[in-house]
Amino acid sequence: MARISCVQLLHVDSISASAILIVGDAQRLTPDSKALVFQKESSTYLGTEGDFNDYPIFSKEIPEPIALTPLQMNIVNESKFIKVRDIEIKGVDTSSIIQIGSNCLIESESRFKQIQQRIQKK
Repeated sequence: MARISCVQLLHVDSISASAILIVGDAQRLTPDSKALVFQKESSTYLGTEGDFNDYPIFSKEIPEPIALTPLQMNIVNESKFIKVRDIEIKGVDTSSIIQIGSNCLIESESRFKQIQQRIQKK
């Protein structure tokens, strides 16, 4: 049965990069974000910083979660409406999802590498 999402009031202060806010149904949501952050004491940049291939964290395969307990679900939708009166959200961060509706598949990924470079004192 198709469902209809009815939202009276939705207030969101901020949505970060690659985050998704959706009211309604979706087949597949795949937010993805990669970030490299360089913090330097001096403002000298060589221009060679920032290649994702230099850092294994961005190429490692992310393991699929394994269900330790078998899950059985029986869903009975007694109404064709998903009714929401009021939602207040302070923030939706990188590669996360706020959805009011149905979904078949979500694959979300965020990778972050922070590098601090300090000046060596002699």
